[in-house]
This record gives sequence, C-alpha cells and structure tokens, in this order.
Amino acid sequence: MFKPGIEVFFENQMTSAPRRVAAVTNFTGRDRHGRHLAHLLANDSRFTLARIFTPEHGFTSDAPDGEHVSNSREKSLEVDIISLYGPNKKPARELLADLDLLIYDIQDLGVRFYTYISTLRNILDAASEIDLPVVVLDRPDVMGGQTVEGPMLQPGFSSFVGHLPIALRYGLTPGELAKWWHARNAMKNQLSVICCEDYHCPTEFDNLSFPWFKPSPSMPDVGTALMYPGTCLFEGSNISEGRGSTHPFRNLGAPGIDADRWLECIKPLLSDEVTVTTCSFVPTFSKFTGETCSGIRLVCEHPIANAVYTGVAALWALMQSHPGLVEFTDRPGLEHPFIDYLAGTDRIRKGLLAGEKPSDIVRNSSAGCEEFTAQRASFFLYLRK
Repeated sequence: MFKPGIEVFFENQMTSAPRRVAAVTNFTGRDRHGRHLAHLLANDSRFTLARIFTPEHGFTSDAPDGEHVSNSREKSLEVDIISLYGPNKKPARELLADLDLLIYDIQDLGVRFYTYISTLRNILDAASEIDLPVVVLDRPDVMGGQTVEGPMLQPGFSSFVGHLPIALRYGLTPGELAKWWHARNAMKNQLSVICCEDYHCPTEFDNLSFPWFKPSPSMPDVGTALMYPGTCLFEGSNISEGRGSTHPFRNLGAPGIDADRWLECIKPLLSDEVTVTTCSFVPTFSKFTGETCSGIRLVCEHPIANAVYTGVAALWALMQSHPGLVEFTDRPGLEHPFIDYLAGTDRIRKGLLAGEKPSDIVRNSSAGCEEFTAQRASFFLYLRK
C-alpha cells in the first residue's frame, strides 16, 4: 500500500531524546486520515513543536494568489505560524537557531513556478548556513516524475516564480529536488528524505488511494494540476486563466472572444489525450470578476508529455484567431512582462509575437533541458518505468 513520507516518518522513527523542531508545511501536510503534521508532532513525546513556517497561500492554503500572508498563531496548539510569503521569504536565523531539526512536508506539483519549491530552496539555504539538519517528508510528483519539459530558467529571469535553475516541468519529487539542490551547493548540514513507500514513477495520483488535499485555492483536483504547466502561462496575459471559475487552469477566456473560432484554430494542434470544448464562465475573483467570459476548456485525464506545449498552443491559437487581442502584462517592479518570469525566458513570448509555430517555440526555448534531464537521474529515489 502506498504511504507518503509523513506516514513512514511517524511509523519508523527510532526512540531518541526529545528534539525541538519546526514544521514547514501547509494544508497538504496530512496523512491519509487527515491528521496534520503539526498536530502529529505536537502529540509525539519525541518532539517539541517550536513553530510552524508556511509558504504562499498560508497554513490553510486559501490565501489569494500572490497576496502576502501575515504571521499568525495555531490556537489549538499555541504555536506561532511564521509566514515565508510576506516581507521575508527566507526564515530568519534567530528563528532557526533554537531548533534541533527542520521538517518540510508540502504536496507539490512538479512545476517550477509553483512557489512551494522556492520556499523549499530558501529553507534549505537558511538551514545550511547554521548547520541545521533538515528532513523532507516526500510526496508524489503529480506530473508523473518522468517527463521533463519546457524552458530552463535563464539568467535575468529569476524571481520567486523562477527561483531554481531547472526545467519548467522538472520531473522530480520534492525529496529528489531537495537532494539535487543540496548536492549542487555542497551543503554540509544533514539532509534526510523520508521516501514514500510502494511508489514508483510514473504512478498516477488517482491510483494511489490517497486523498487530494488542496494545495492552493485554485488547485481543487488533480485534473487541474495536469493542465497547469502550460495554461498558467495565461497568468502573464490579459486573458483569464480560469481563476475564480469552477475549472481554474482549464477554463481559458475573456469577454467578447469568439470561442468557436478559437476552438477551430486550436483543435488540430492538440494531442488525442487532450479534450477541448468551448465554454463560458463568470469568475468570482481575479480577472474579469463578475463578467461573462467566453473561451475554451482543456481537459486531460492522465499526465501528458506535452503540457507546456499545450498551453503555448492555446495562446498561439488565440493570437492567430483574434489578432491584437492578447497582451502580455507587466507587474510592478519587474523589468520584463510577467510571462517571461513564468517561462524563465523571453523566448516563448517573442516566438508567439512573431507567429512561430507552437512546436518550434517550445523546442527553441528549451535549450539545456536534455542536459538537466540526464543530470537529475543521479538523485532519483524511486524506480522509473
């Protein structure tokens, strides 16, 4: 039976002197029964839970996208919750100095711009500076752990949505990624990864007999996650990526779009694994709140090999069928349009504006991806089939 790292950790920990620990986690840090890491630690005599650190979206994983999260308190445990998505995104030295161990447990998506891995990097960096041991309680790669796809992060496009020099879809579990970063930087502190049991790649999440705990407000199910590597690129445009609708990152659109024309243009570009239909939706938050948007809905039932390409193709088809409609938007304090930071390069945006074919855009923007694909194999913790 599949077990995530959190279950293995509490079943197999040897008796030892009590250790003062902090948890880096959010709503997803739970076992199959819904028991949260913070409560399991607080109720285990081997540990003293000193504090909780949380990433973007906060401890309950429901704060809005991109919105700073304030410090708070877990009242039932009387433990402080320190936000790592506010003025400080890296834990302060004094908040680590009194610890014996830092424990990380967050369900990720295997996509570079999903910011939980930026938090993972920051806590590894901070712990290394004071020789603090770190334990990563591993979880599956929702994307399957095999396919590596899309641009590598290029110099000049680093940000919190592009904080690690990896491919956009990187094909590693959180524990494998932590091992890669730890080794790459020759960190001297101890890193332990508690592996999942009865798990190999690829294994579809729906086949694990394990609950989906929503990792962020617009990630309600696994089907949403499967489209996310490509359709999140719409976040860098004036077109809705479906946030605030019943199908975020699968509904794409805006008021006034001719959905049939868009559908006709995109259909020949998609693999048989992706279903596309026209749709209309009214976002309850984010872009076009309260307005009726017309567009398309993309659906796949299983992880696909070309999720990044699918998002690029959707943008390309909209730009071809509706010339002049799509704009690539800026954000305060950023030198380039936001899509460049999501992609980790300006090559996708420039290719779209030049009218290059989607397959050429992805291929021409993915230099270094094959080298990374081979390099990461040294850090595999699970059999790849």
